[in-house]
Amino acid sequence: MPEVIAEHLDGVAFRVDCRGHCIVMDQPVENGGEDSGLTPPELFASSLAGCVGYYVANYCKQAGLSTDGLQVSCDWATADKPKRLDPIHLSVELPGLPEKRRKAVERVAQSCLLHATLMYQPDAKISLRNNSDA
Repeated sequence: MPEVIAEHLDGVAFRVDCRGHCIVMDQPVENGGEDSGLTPPELFASSLAGCVGYYVANYCKQAGLSTDGLQVSCDWATADKPKRLDPIHLSVELPGLPEKRRKAVERVAQSCLLHATLMYQPDAKISLRNNSDA
């Protein structure tokens, strides 16, 4: 099972490591950060847009369709009770997509792993441990 580790740096910034790659996650100055990286919701939306793009690009490759100009954008609002991202809107731009392939590309985009995870609520548990637990 893949593992991501978010290690506190300073203030509200974290270094996030996975498979030898790392990014910095932070908050804007108005939220107490130094704006040294994307926020968690921005990373979440980035992951979702990238996942949809990956699935669409793979489909296009298999179907012999061009991916020139393929772009996926994601925007969201924040809802309360509980606080969460809602609604989330993804838009796939694929210039030159033949009309007869439109429904197939929509199905493929909706089958992305992260979109499916949102549509079928995962069992996500949080546990606390001490250094002595490691």
